[in-house]
Amino acid sequence: MSKLYNLNSRSIDFVLAYPQAEVKTTIYLTLPEGIKISTDGEDAVLKLKKNLYGLKYAGRTWWEHLSLGLDKLGFRQCTSDLCVWKKDG
Repeated sequence: MSKLYNLNSRSIDFVLAYPQAEVKTTIYLTLPEGIKISTDGEDAVLKLKKNLYGLKYAGRTWWEHLSLGLDKLGFRQCTSDLCVWKKDG
C-alpha cells in the first residue's frame, strides 16, 4: 500500500517482545523438576513480574504495552488495519 501511494514505511521486529510487558494479574508458577529452593519444608513457587512466551494473556499484554508506547510517541492506529500505525509530519 505504501508503494501504491508513494509513502515511506518501515517494519519492526522486537526481540524478546513478550517479556518486556508487565503482568497485570498475579501468576504463580511451580518450580521445574530438578530445581530445589530451601523454604522450610514448604513447596516453593515463583511469582511472575514479566510476561513469558506461552502464557494465555502474553500476546494481549504485549500489544497493550506496545500500543501505549506508540501512542506516547505520537503514532496513531489506522482504523482499517489495527496493526498499522502512522505518524503525521
